[in-house]
Amino acid sequence: MGRARGYSTAALDRALGLFILAVYVVSIVGLAGLVTYGVIRLFPTRDKPDKPDQPSDDGTGESQGRLFRRSKREATS
Repeated sequence: MGRARGYSTAALDRALGLFILAVYVVSIVGLAGLVTYGVIRLFPTRDKPDKPDQPSDDGTGESQGRLFRRSKREATS
């Protein structure tokens, strides 16, 4: 008696392994999405915060990207 002919078991194992890996990745991403959705539903943010975050307009340049740019006084000196 000879071996049964048909499909390659090695190729089927590879295909099944890739399918299982894809199902695993999709399930992990889905679980993370469900947890995120649940946390957002349980702990919603307030609609209007007490003090909105706005940059200062006092001309000091603290919130105007001074880390990477020189001030106007330094550039003209």
